[in-house]
Amino acid sequence: LARAAPPTQSTMLRTPPLLASLPPWLPVNSTNTDSKSLSALSMSLAMSLHFFGYEFARGSNMALFTSSTLGFGAASGKYYPLAMACVSPASMALLLGYGRELEKKGPRKALRNTTSFCVGMLLFFGGLVRLLSLQDIGESNVILGFFGGELRLPRNFSQWVIALSFIFQNSYAHLLYAQQWSFLGSIFTPTQASQYYSYVAGLSSLCSMIAGASIDKCVSWMGLPGLLHVAAGSLVCTLLLADWAYGMAERGGFDPSEELVRKRKEKEEKKKHQQEQQVRMPSQQQQRRQQKSPAATPKNHDTNSSKQSKSSSSSSSSLLHQVKQGYTLFKRVPTLGALFLETLTFQSLSTILNTILVTQLKQAVPDDGQRAAWTGNFYATVNGLSTVFQFFLFPFLTRKVEPKVIWRLMPLLPLFCTLVQCASSLDGGSGVLSFLPSALTSKPSAALYLIAVSFLTAKTMDYSLRNVLAELVYVPLDFESRFVGKEVIAVFANRFGKSGMALILSGWQFLRRGIGVGVGSAAFTGGSGGGGGLLGIALMASLGWWGSALRLSSLVLGKEEAEKVVAERMQLGGDEGINDDNKRRRQKEE
Repeated sequence: LARAAPPTQSTMLRTPPLLASLPPWLPVNSTNTDSKSLSALSMSLAMSLHFFGYEFARGSNMALFTSSTLGFGAASGKYYPLAMACVSPASMALLLGYGRELEKKGPRKALRNTTSFCVGMLLFFGGLVRLLSLQDIGESNVILGFFGGELRLPRNFSQWVIALSFIFQNSYAHLLYAQQWSFLGSIFTPTQASQYYSYVAGLSSLCSMIAGASIDKCVSWMGLPGLLHVAAGSLVCTLLLADWAYGMAERGGFDPSEELVRKRKEKEEKKKHQQEQQVRMPSQQQQRRQQKSPAATPKNHDTNSSKQSKSSSSSSSSLLHQVKQGYTLFKRVPTLGALFLETLTFQSLSTILNTILVTQLKQAVPDDGQRAAWTGNFYATVNGLSTVFQFFLFPFLTRKVEPKVIWRLMPLLPLFCTLVQCASSLDGGSGVLSFLPSALTSKPSAALYLIAVSFLTAKTMDYSLRNVLAELVYVPLDFESRFVGKEVIAVFANRFGKSGMALILSGWQFLRRGIGVGVGSAAFTGGSGGGGGLLGIALMASLGWWGSALRLSSLVLGKEEAEKVVAERMQLGGDEGINDDNKRRRQKEE
C-alpha cells in the first residue's frame, strides 16, 4: 500500500494491466501486495456504489413522503419527526440481526447477508409503490385491481407504505457502510489510513454527486418508484465487489475474520482450562457430597451445565445481552463512549436542520418531481463540495495537522451558520440579508435558501471531514471495537440521535399547538428563518456538538502513538495492545 522500491521485471509481470492504468493517488502499487491493494480498491468501489444508490433511494423517499397523492402532503412537516422517531427502533432491529450474523458466520457473510436483505427490501418497496402509483386513490379508499377484481384499502394505506419505506431508507445506509469501513480499517495502518481515507471518501462523494445530479432526468424517465429499483441494482454491484474483496483477503492472508477466529479459540481454551481446574481441584465439601451421593452429583452437574449452556445461548441472542456487551465495551474503551456522544449531538443538529428544510421545501416547491430534483441537486452540491475537500483539502490537513486539532475546529463553521440563522430570525432578516440581492430576499423562498445554507454547511463538514476523522479513530482499536463498537455507533447512535431529537421536535410542536407560539424569545418563535422554535434548539445542539468534539479530541491518539499501537498489534498477531488496562490485567495474571 505504500510504494516501495522500483518494480523489478518479475513484479512488473505480476502486475495486472488494470493496476498500471489507474491514477497514481489510488492505494495500489506494482509490488507483491497487489492482492491487498485490489482488495482495498474493490471495497472502496463497493462503498461508492452503495452511496450512489442511496442518493436515488433518499431522493425518492423524500419526494414520496411529502407527496400530496401517495404521501402526507401538507401534513408532512407534522409527521416527519414521528417517522424519524421510528428510525431508531428499526436501526436497532437491523443491529441485532447484524450482531447475530457476525457472531455466527463472521464479517464476510454478515456483510453479504445484510446487503442481500437491503436489496430485497428496496425491490419490495419499489414494486409496491409502483403498484400504488398506478391505482385509483380516492378520498377515502385505495382501490387495487387484481385479475379483474378490486381490493379496497384504507386511504392511509399508501401513507403507511411510504412511511415504512422512508424509515428503512434512513436505517440501512449506516448498517452497510460501517461494515465496509471496518474492513478497510482492518487492513490499513494509521499512516495509510490518513493518507488514503480521504480519497476513498472522495470517491464515494463523487459517485453521490453524480447520482444526485442525475435524479432530475431519471425521475422523468422511470418515476419515483424506479429510483428505488436503481438503488437496489447498485447494491447488487456493491454486494459482488465487497464479497470479492473479502475473498481476496482470505486468499492473501489478511482476512479480518482471522482475529475473530483467534479470539474465539482463546475464549474456548480459557473455558476448557477453567472447567478442568474445577474438575481436578474440587473443594472438600464437594468431595464429601460426592462420597455421600456419588450417583446424583454427575447428573446434577450435567443438568446444571446443560441449563447454563442453554441460558447462555438464549441470553447471547437477547437484546439485553447485546446492550450489556456494548456497555462493557464502551467502559473498557472510553474513546468509543466519547465518539458515541459526539455522534448523538451531531445527528441531533442534523435532524433539526433537516426538519426545517423539509418544511420550507414543501412550501416553496409543491410539485413532487421538482421537489425530488431540488433534493437531488442539493445533495449533489454537498457531495461536490465534499469531493473537493476530500481530494485536495483533507490530505493536506492530515499531513500538517493532528486529527485531534481538526476535531476541535470542525464544529465552528456550522455553529457560525446557525448563529447567523438565529440572528436573521431575530431582526426579520433585514440586517443579516442586506448583502443579498433584493430579488432573492423578496422571494417567499428566501427562508428555504437560508436554512439550505446552514444544512449544506453541516452536511459538507459531515461528509468531507467528520466521517473520515471518525474512521481514523477506529484504526488503532481492537477487533471488537472496530466491528461491534463501530456498528453500535454507526447504526444505533446515528439513528438514536435522529429519533431522540425527532421525539423532542414532536413534543415541541405539540407544545406550540397547546399553549401558542409565543414561547420564549424571538429566536425560539421563528421569523424569516422559517423554522419556528427550532432555531434555538439548533443553536443548543451546535454548542453541544462542539463540546462533545472537544471531549473526543482529548482521547484521540496522535499519529505516532496510533502507529505504534497498530504495529504492536500486528506483531502480536492479535487485536490486543490498545488498552493499558488490558495490559495491566495480563501482567497481573502472568
